[in-house]
Amino acid sequence: MQQDKVIVLPFLSNTNIENAASKLNLAFKDAEENFPEDDDNDVYVEFSNELKNLISNIHGESQLIELFAQDEKILDKKYLTDGVNSIKQNCLKLTKTINNMIELRNFEKKQTCLLVNNANIVEIIDNIVINVSTYIKERIIFDTNIEEKFMPFDINKFQKAILIILSIAVRYSDKKGILVNLNVFENNITITVSFNNKNSELINFIKYKMDNLMPDNLDELSISLYLCKALIALHEGSISVVGNTHETIFTIELPCENTDSIYYLFMNVIKNEYLAEQIQIEFSDLYEI
Repeated sequence: MQQDKVIVLPFLSNTNIENAASKLNLAFKDAEENFPEDDDNDVYVEFSNELKNLISNIHGESQLIELFAQDEKILDKKYLTDGVNSIKQNCLKLTKTINNMIELRNFEKKQTCLLVNNANIVEIIDNIVINVSTYIKERIIFDTNIEEKFMPFDINKFQKAILIILSIAVRYSDKKGILVNLNVFENNITITVSFNNKNSELINFIKYKMDNLMPDNLDELSISLYLCKALIALHEGSISVVGNTHETIFTIELPCENTDSIYYLFMNVIKNEYLAEQIQIEFSDLYEI
C-alpha cells in the first residue's frame, strides 16, 4: 500500500459470530497483503503472526459458542460463559498487539507527540497503583515524599509507561509485594518500582534487554521496554534498571517545572474508566477476565 494509506478493520456488529470472525480474517489478510515493504518490516511480520493466532483463537471459540447455543439439551451454561470470556480475553490481547504495533510504527517514523495537561502527578500515580492492585488482587505499596506536585505531562502516555513497568513487575516478581516510590526534588522527580525477583538470573536478563533495545527485537519484553523508554523520552526523561539476585529496581527520572496549580478538567470517574480499560489491555496476557 502507499505510505499514506490507512487500513481500517471493520467494526464487528452483533451479527452471526462466524461471519464476523471471517470478516476480520479477510480484513487482516488484505492489510497484510498491502503492508509497506520497508526495511524494518520484519517486526511487523512477527506482529502479523501474533494477530493471526489471536484471530484464530477468537474464531474457534465463536464456533464452539454457536455449537452449544444451538443444542437445546445443554443446560450447563458454563461452556458458554467460559467461551465468551475467552473471546473477550483474546480481544484484549488483540487490542494490545495492534496498539503496540501502531505505537512502535509511530515512534519509528517520529510521528508521536504529547498532549500535555498540567496535572498532579502524585494523584495520577496513586490512582494507577490503587486500580492495578485492585485488578490483580495483589498488594502494591505506594510511598511519596510529597502529597501534591503539579507538572505538565501527557497523562495517557505516562499511564501507559507506568502500566508497562508494573506489568513487568507483576510478571517477574515472587508475588511478595511491589513497591512504587515517588520522590520530588527541586528540578526533577524520580519514580522507582522495585520487587523481589522470581529467580536469581532475572536482573541479568532484564538488564540485557534494556541495554539492547532495538525495534527489531521481537520478543514481548523488548517491545514493552522499548515503548516504555520511548514514552518516557518524549517527556525528556530516562529509565534505568539496577538490582541483584534478589531484587530488581526500575527508576524513571523526569524533569519537573514549577507550574501553577491549575486542575485539569477531567472527572475521576472518566479517568478511572479509561484507566480500567488500559489496565485490562496491558495485563491481558497475565490475568484472565
